[in-house]
Amino acid sequence: MYGKTAYGLAVILIVHILHTALLKKVLDAFLYPGDKNPFLWKPVFAGYYLLSAAAYGAFSISLPYELCSLAGILGVACFYRGAWEKKLWISLVYVCMDTGCGAAAARIVPAEAEMQQSAVWTLFLLACVLIICHIPDPKEGREIALDKKQMLLLIVIPLLSGAAFFRLLYGSADRGMAAFLCAVIIALNLCVFYLYHILLKNYVQLREQDIYKQQTIAYQNQLEVIMESQSRIRALRHDMKNHVLTLQGLAKGSKPEMTEYLASMQEFMQNPSEHVYTGNEALDSLLNFKLGRAKEELKQVETNIVLPEKMKLQSFDFNVIVGNLLDNAIAAAMKTEERLLRLSIRMENGVLFLYMVNSCRDIPDGACEIRRLSEKSLAGHGIGLANVKRVVEKYHGDMEMRCENNHMVTDIMLYMKNL
Repeated sequence: MYGKTAYGLAVILIVHILHTALLKKVLDAFLYPGDKNPFLWKPVFAGYYLLSAAAYGAFSISLPYELCSLAGILGVACFYRGAWEKKLWISLVYVCMDTGCGAAAARIVPAEAEMQQSAVWTLFLLACVLIICHIPDPKEGREIALDKKQMLLLIVIPLLSGAAFFRLLYGSADRGMAAFLCAVIIALNLCVFYLYHILLKNYVQLREQDIYKQQTIAYQNQLEVIMESQSRIRALRHDMKNHVLTLQGLAKGSKPEMTEYLASMQEFMQNPSEHVYTGNEALDSLLNFKLGRAKEELKQVETNIVLPEKMKLQSFDFNVIVGNLLDNAIAAAMKTEERLLRLSIRMENGVLFLYMVNSCRDIPDGACEIRRLSEKSLAGHGIGLANVKRVVEKYHGDMEMRCENNHMVTDIMLYMKNL
């Protein structure tokens, strides 16, 4: 213990200025300040500094000093935001580090060299703080704490470590062995910080996933509302078309302005991107996308599609069949002068009929083997046909492709009633 000299007092004051600065660095790294007003923090840390310096001057490195230091750190931590369990854990770990570094320094440096002992103690504590503050802890995690059970388990570790430090400090163990054990316990407490970081990172990810899940449910609900609204608008537009057609018939022979007005009204209600409307959102989406591309690339596109809103045919299987067939047909028709595509899809008595004709070239007349088309991709045909064939067989259906006068004809029947 330092004598009552001005030199000894100066050393105590300088050492605890450094210790107060290190404490602030640790608290700022793991907790979020409740108030950023500098006029508040100066007296708060000044109070801790005076308390710890006075306690060290009176008791040196001992249990009373560490208890006073813990009380001061808890008092400072109260001005930070966060759960009390996290504040308690940070305070205990810092006191544990302080005690461990002091115990290690006391065992390494003889008691007579008190100034060198304080220097080694501060140097060890500085190394620990630098390691702690280099742990990548996200800023948003400063106000987050783990659940109480996990935090209480973390709190037990510095408590047990502190008891072990005092046992080594006042015990009769060899000085070298005691210093080594202090270093091992300090290393374990540093590892706890990494463990805390990993747990906190997982906790934040789980919380974000839960938020994303709730947002997805909300968006799904909103999408269902929008789809329902669109379905009603389509139905209303479809009915309005019929009403306008009726009015146009009744307006024949009347003023031409009325006929022109009704024609403009009917044209306004047309949706240029909607080529098909069956009421089935998944089927309409695919068909409108593919047929929109076909009308952009080809000269003549004719469709006759009548399907129920609900079918036993899965959307994925329908996409495989229609998507591949239309892609191949459009690619083949684009290479011809005629650029023709006809598509008919209807459901009758539980049987789905698909009939498609597209212009093509360089394919001999007669039945076409799907296997041969798949292997050679003749004139744009064959890509994905093997997948189409598998889906047709899944529904116990029949598929036939034949070429007639440079026109590829595709016939498919799917027996939905057997599913």
